[in-house]
Amino acid sequence: MKVIEKQKKDARITIRFSKSELESLYSKMVDAGYKSAGAFIRDFVVNNNTKPKVSADVVQIARELMNLASMINDERTNIELIEKVKHIANINVGGVA
Repeated sequence: MKVIEKQKKDARITIRFSKSELESLYSKMVDAGYKSAGAFIRDFVVNNNTKPKVSADVVQIARELMNLASMINDERTNIELIEKVKHIANINVGGVA
């Protein structure tokens, strides 16, 4: 995995958008998981695409799945495992903040 060094962003550019273009930009930005239009545009210009951002929900589900794997390795009871799977499913549908 390559390490990316943060660089100071000291150059500025102004771009004018029509209302529909701006709506399109924000829609694509949100779909890709970006909160900042500048970061979205920089990633597109530098990498010729945007990298999908990992949402907090995905991170939480990944942690829960690792915990489930640990429970399986610890040979926990089927009831405990089923409860954990139900909990993960609940998170997946937005049941936990």
